[in-house]
Amino acid sequence: MKADGSSERDPAKGGARLNYIVHGAGAIGCVLGARLTQAGRRVALIARGAHLESLQQDGLRISGRTEGHFRLPAARGAHDLALDENTVVLLTMKTQHTFEAIEQHRELYDGVPLFCFQNSVTNEEWLSEQGMRAYGVMVRIGARIDEPGVVTHTGARRADIGCWPTGSDHLCARVVDDLVAAEMRASLAERVVDLKWGKLVMNLTNAFSALADLPVQEWFCAEENRFLMADIQQEAADVLDAAGITPVMDDGSDLHRWIARLRRPGQREPQEVSDPSLYSYPSTWQDLHFRRPTVEVEHFNGRICELGERHGIPTPLNRVLNEKCCDAAARQLGPGTETAASLRATTTE
Repeated sequence: MKADGSSERDPAKGGARLNYIVHGAGAIGCVLGARLTQAGRRVALIARGAHLESLQQDGLRISGRTEGHFRLPAARGAHDLALDENTVVLLTMKTQHTFEAIEQHRELYDGVPLFCFQNSVTNEEWLSEQGMRAYGVMVRIGARIDEPGVVTHTGARRADIGCWPTGSDHLCARVVDDLVAAEMRASLAERVVDLKWGKLVMNLTNAFSALADLPVQEWFCAEENRFLMADIQQEAADVLDAAGITPVMDDGSDLHRWIARLRRPGQREPQEVSDPSLYSYPSTWQDLHFRRPTVEVEHFNGRICELGERHGIPTPLNRVLNEKCCDAAARQLGPGTETAASLRATTTE
């Protein structure tokens, strides 16, 4: 790394096509890898377990909003892949897995651009503290792994990209251009940090969706569920106001207007889905469904609770969601153990 913070190995300076490594190629990473491959870009995947074995033996099979059968280089770590001066790493693992993955690749990734196609703001903050070259991405891709090596792209294909925490550079523009060529809704974001906080606020309801076994298409239908989501996000609004953080929501509005819309009375119809297989569940629901031992909510609801403690603002709903979702994962309970009523009752006990 040079004294000015730039790297001798800088993809932004060359004219050659970028060499993408998708590190943590679960559902979202596989969608990105498949689309970039369709656009003629070089892509390799890093995965683990039975999913990795299937990718190596049978390739990636993907259906839904993205379709195809792809035989891509796949490995357990980047040490088994070819990195060059044009390498860019797309981090797509859950936040709780970022720390170990980076420690295993610390020397190899020194100076390599790391684009955080991940939820929460923890990844970019921690990587920057570690002296790594981190870029922020507000990503919205709905996808799931149906079985090892088999992915369904259920919806959305958006990525807003910028330097962390603010600004943009030539490399951001090159990645955006490649994603646009891959028919993603990609754009530059001069304040990606605000978009990431907005996505974090949206992700606060992931724990509720998982605990209540509620698909994304039905989130805003029943008043009881929608009003609970509004109260969850109101706690965040109070905390973020005190912390001087200004999240930008998915539709570009501020958080208070977003919450006001949630509070409008009345039953709403679920989002139309032509194919039942394209029903979407957040990654936290998938973690409980597949009985995975950890969930990402500590970096969503847990982060709001942490800021609430720092600024003296109570966050009872976020605390209950964080505790119950982590407990459900640890006990391998699966989705559907709670309702909006039971969660509210817990906060008054």
